[in-house]
Amino acid sequence: MVSAIGYRSQEVAVGNQSAVTITLAEDVTALNEVVVTGYTTDSRRETTGSVSTVKSQDLRVIPSANVETQLQGRVAGVTVIASGQPGANNTVRVRGFGAFGGNQPLYVVDGVPIGNTNFLNPDDIESTTILKDAAAASIYGARAANGVIVITTRKGQRRAQKLNITYDGLYGFTTPGTAPEILSPQEQADWTWAAIRNRQTALGQPVSYTGIASGQYGSGATPVLPDYINVGGRTGVTSTVNLEAERANYNIDPNRGPIYQVVRANKAGTNWYGAITRNAPIMRQTLGFSGGTESSRYYVSLGQQNQAGILLYNSFQRYDLRANTEFDILKNLRFGENLQLTYLNTSGQVGGSGGQALPQEESVILSAFRMAPVIPVYDEFGGFAGTAARGFNNPRNPVAEREGVRNNRNFNTNAFGNIYLEFDPIPALTLRSSLGGQYVNYFNRNFTRRQYENSENNGAFALNEGSGFSLAWVFTNTAQYKERFGIHSVDVLIGQEALNTGFGRNLSGTGLNPFTTDPNYVSINTTAASGRTLSGDQFAGVNFYSLFGRVNYILADKYILTGVLRRDGSSRFGAANRYGTFPALSAAWRITGEEFMRDVSWVTDLKIRGGWGQMGNSNNVDPNNQYSLYQSNIANSYDIGLTNSAVVPGFFRSRIGNPVARWETSETTNIGIDGTFLNGKLDIIFDIWRKDTKDLLFQVPIPGVVGQRATAPSVNVARMRNQGIDLAVTTRGKIAGDVGYEVNVNGSLLDNKILQLAPGIPYFDVGLPTNRIGGLPTRNQPGQPLASFFGYQVIGLFQSAEEVRSAPTQTGAAPGRFRYADINNDGRIDENDRTFIGSPIPKFTGGLNMRFDYKGFDLVTYFYSSVGNQIFNYSKWFTDFYPSYPGAAISARVRDSWTPQNTGTNQPIFEDVSNFSTNTQINSWYVEDGSFLRMQNITLGYTLPATLLQRLKLSRVRMSVSANNVFTLTKYSGLDPGVGGAADQNLGIDVGNYPITRSYNAGLSFAF
Repeated sequence: MVSAIGYRSQEVAVGNQSAVTITLAEDVTALNEVVVTGYTTDSRRETTGSVSTVKSQDLRVIPSANVETQLQGRVAGVTVIASGQPGANNTVRVRGFGAFGGNQPLYVVDGVPIGNTNFLNPDDIESTTILKDAAAASIYGARAANGVIVITTRKGQRRAQKLNITYDGLYGFTTPGTAPEILSPQEQADWTWAAIRNRQTALGQPVSYTGIASGQYGSGATPVLPDYINVGGRTGVTSTVNLEAERANYNIDPNRGPIYQVVRANKAGTNWYGAITRNAPIMRQTLGFSGGTESSRYYVSLGQQNQAGILLYNSFQRYDLRANTEFDILKNLRFGENLQLTYLNTSGQVGGSGGQALPQEESVILSAFRMAPVIPVYDEFGGFAGTAARGFNNPRNPVAEREGVRNNRNFNTNAFGNIYLEFDPIPALTLRSSLGGQYVNYFNRNFTRRQYENSENNGAFALNEGSGFSLAWVFTNTAQYKERFGIHSVDVLIGQEALNTGFGRNLSGTGLNPFTTDPNYVSINTTAASGRTLSGDQFAGVNFYSLFGRVNYILADKYILTGVLRRDGSSRFGAANRYGTFPALSAAWRITGEEFMRDVSWVTDLKIRGGWGQMGNSNNVDPNNQYSLYQSNIANSYDIGLTNSAVVPGFFRSRIGNPVARWETSETTNIGIDGTFLNGKLDIIFDIWRKDTKDLLFQVPIPGVVGQRATAPSVNVARMRNQGIDLAVTTRGKIAGDVGYEVNVNGSLLDNKILQLAPGIPYFDVGLPTNRIGGLPTRNQPGQPLASFFGYQVIGLFQSAEEVRSAPTQTGAAPGRFRYADINNDGRIDENDRTFIGSPIPKFTGGLNMRFDYKGFDLVTYFYSSVGNQIFNYSKWFTDFYPSYPGAAISARVRDSWTPQNTGTNQPIFEDVSNFSTNTQINSWYVEDGSFLRMQNITLGYTLPATLLQRLKLSRVRMSVSANNVFTLTKYSGLDPGVGGAADQNLGIDVGNYPITRSYNAGLSFAF
C-alpha cells in the first residue's frame, strides 16, 4: 500500500520485482487536506480559519535565494515585493500593512520561530502554510498580527523500505536586461546648449556658452565633442595628443604626486549600465537520502546554491546539510530532531537592511544613469576614467565602484533546528516537548578603495571588518487530546512556550591606509596606527513567555466550533503592561453534511466559516523604549577641578522612556466559503475580512525644551485599518484523452487606511536618507493609506505667457514649466496647495498558475500582477533636469521636452533654471503608475516512462527547461516596477532599484 498527502492510496503487488514505478493519482477531494500549523496538524475540512497552502514543487521553480520570493502570486492575500539581488531581503506582507513598521510576518520552521528564511534550501521543503486571520494564527498570539508562514521540511516515511536517493539540480543564467535610455554624447552636448539657451531666453539676455561644461564642448554656437576630455587637467582637447610623451607624465597614485591622466572621449558613448552588469550564472544542487522502517523515518540532504547577481562582484552562496530523523524509543515514546547546518556568503551586496533599503539609496545603480556617456571606463593607460575630467559634475565611475567591492565578503555560518520528545500516555493524548533555536556566527570584511578618477574622491584606502555571534532559543511544551465520541469530536491543545529572539556580541574595527592593499595581507594590524578605531557591543535579545490553549469541537462532522486563548509576556514592555491576552473564536458549517444537500451531486463539499480574534505585535518598538537613558561623550565632559589634565564626564538624556507602553493589537473578523464542486474539478475559496489595529506605537514629537538629543518615546495612540477580499479558484481535469490541466487563479483586493494618530498630531512626513527635492515625499495622515505621496498636483505645463498671467500666482512660472493645481482656490500657489498624489500600496494583487500534462510531458506557467499602486520615480530628478547636476548624464526623455513647437507633452522645458516651478518641489510629475503584469515562469518538463526507468534501475527521472521573468507589461519608466523598501513609511520610492530580469534554467532530477 502506497499513500501520500493529496493523492489516492494505491495497492501494488511487488512480487519478485526489485524496482517498482508507481504513479499516484491526485485525490482532488483530499488535496491539501492536511494543514500544518506548527503546534499541530489539522484536516482542512475541519479548519475554521483562513489558511492557504503552497505546493512544495512551486517553491523550487524560480531559483531565488529566499523562499518567500516563491510566494509571489501563489497565495491570495499575500503581497511580496521581491528584489532581483540574490540573497537580499524581500518585503512580504500578509493582508496589508498593520503598523508604521515591523509588519513582517512570523516565520515558523519545523516549529521554531525565525526571522529570516534565506538559510533554507527549497528542495528540503515539504509544505508551506500561510495563516492569515486570527482564527488560524492567534495560537501564536503576540507575534501573529502580521500573519504566520509555517514551513515544514521533509521527514521521510514510516514504512519498511530501502534507501531512497534523490538528486535535484538546476543550472542557468540571468540576463541583465535593458536599461532606460540616456542621451548619446553628441545629444548631451546639444541639449546642454539648449538648456543654456532656454535660460538666457527666459531672462531676455544674450546667449554665451563660454565656460559651459568647463569648456568640454567649446564655446561656439554649436557644441563640438572633444577628442580628449582630460589631458593632465586640460579639458575639451580637440587636437592630437602625443601619447608616448604623455605616458611619462601619467600618474594615478596619489602617494607619488599629483594625478595626471589622459582620457580620450568616447564619442560613441559608454553604456554604463552594461558596464556594471553581466550574464550571471546560477547553480543549485541537492542530494537527498530518505527512508524508514515501521518505527523510524529519516531524511538527510546536502545542498549547494551558487547564484551570481547581474551586478559585477555581487553573489550569493549557500551550502547546507540537513538531517531530520524520528525514532521510536518505545511504542508510545518518540524522539526526533530537525537540524540544519548552513554556510552563507553574500558578496558585493548593495543596499542597507540586507539589500532591502536599496530602492531608496543613491547607489551604484543610480550612478550608472548619472555618469556622462562621453566618459570611457578607462583612461588611455589603463586607469579608471571619471569626473576628474571637469565639466561632468560629481558622479563616480560605477565600474570602479564595483571593482572596489570585489573582495568584500559577508560570511555567515549557522546551526538551526530542534530536538523533540513525544509521549502518548493513552492513545488519544500526546505530550510533546521541543527545544530549538539558531546559533549564528558571522564575519564581514569591506574595503573602500582610494580613488583618483572622480571630482570628489575618497582620500584614503579603508578597511572595515567585524564579527559576532547570536544565539536564539525556544522551549515549547504541548499536550494534545484528540478523541471522537459518537458524533462528537474533540481536539484540545494546551501549551507553554519560552523563547529568546537572540543574544550575542558584535566587534568591529576600521583602519586606513595599510602598507599594502593586497586583500590577502590587509588587516586592522597592517593599517596606519593613527586611523584605527575599534568598537563592540552586546545585546540580550527579547524574552517571551507564553501560555496558550485551543479547543476544537465538531458535531456530526458538520458543525465546527474553535476557541483559542494565548497570553504572552515580553521584555520589550515595562512591568505594568508586560503581558497581553489574545483570544479568538470561530465557527464553520459544512453544509454538504446536511440531509438536504445529499441530492445536490454537483456540490462535492461546501463549508461556510467565520471568525473573530485578536493578535499582538511588538516588532515596532525598541526594547529600550521603556527606559529613560543617559549618555556621555568627551564633548560633554568638564575639567571641574581645573587640572588641565583630567575631565569629569557629563551626561545628557539620550532617550525618554515610556514604561507603560503596551502591545499593538490587531482585531480581525473574517467570513469565508470553502467549496469543492463537480466531483473535485472546481475549488473555490472566498474570504472577506477586516483587520483593525489599535494601540499602534507611534513616536510623538517632543518639544525642544525637553532635550534635542533625546529619542522620543513610542506611545500607544494610533489606529490603522486593513480590509479586503481574497479569492482563489482552481479547476482541474482532462481536456481530451491524456491531456490534463490544472488552472489556479487567485486575487486580493486591499484597502489600507490610517484611522488615528496622536492627539494634536495631524500627520507626520517621512523622507529618504538623502533628500534632494524640497519637502519630504511621504505623508502619513488619518484617512489616507500608509506612506502616501504628498506634494503639488501638476495639471500640465504652462503653454504661454498669457496663461502664466491668467493663472493663480506661482513663483517661477513660465512657459514650459510645471503648473500646479490651486487646491484651496485662494489664487496663490503655496505650501497650502499640496495634496495627496499617490499611494505605493497596491489595491489588487493576483496570480494565474496553469499546468498542462500529456503523458510524460508537463508545461507549467504562472503570472503575477500588481494593480493600483504608484511609484515615486525619484531618479528622474537626477536625470531629467539640467540644474540638478549640470554636466551629468541626461535621460532620453528630454527629447520630448516642451518647446514652443512641441506643446503636447508632459516633459517640462529643458533649461538651466532651478526654482519652485522646475525641479525644487515634490510634485505628481514624479509619480508613475506602478501596476504591472509579469510572466514569472514557463517550464517544459519531461518525465521518463516507467518501462525505461526499470531498465535504468531508477525510480524517477525528470528533465526540464524554463524561462523566468519572461516579460513585464507596465507603464513604469524605471528599471523595474517591483519597488519595495526597508521602511513601510517610505515604501515605493525609487532612487535606483535592483531589477528582476529574465533568466533561463535547465533542471535535472532523478531518484533511485
